[in-house]
Amino acid sequence: MTKDEIKAIVSVPEVLERYGVKVKHGRCNGICHGGTDLNAKVSRDFYYCYVCGKGMDIFDLTMHFAQCDFRTAFELLGGTDKPSFKAKTLAEQAQRRARQRIETERIEKAELRRICDYITVYQNLIAESEPLSDEWCWYQNKLPYEYHKLECHMERK
Repeated sequence: MTKDEIKAIVSVPEVLERYGVKVKHGRCNGICHGGTDLNAKVSRDFYYCYVCGKGMDIFDLTMHFAQCDFRTAFELLGGTDKPSFKAKTLAEQAQRRARQRIETERIEKAELRRICDYITVYQNLIAESEPLSDEWCWYQNKLPYEYHKLECHMERK
């Protein structure tokens, strides 16, 4: 495939999502300078950062994330029928990182759900238990720990 054929098939949001950048309403974080705000415009064919004024297409983005030259980025995006060993290795590494990121997000969501469930259960049990009973005191002691775990979880994000 040629450069133009690849550009017709692959879009900038697809490349960004492939490397773990979340696009929201045509905007994303400034990846070229490690920004945390949605200060970059994303269209189908182009990425533009308003902070540093840098614009990138799918090949520039792939070269940025995979830290490779244009030829390797071209092959990673499907530029030849038979990619080089280096392109295959980089593609496998990128896929492995993406899978690990997705698995980590899944685990974090499950942990957050579990913490919230425990908080809800303890609150309900406190409401149902007789005040100052052994059960009520035990639930009262457990609840702040769950709030602490929730705060720690939120600080990690």
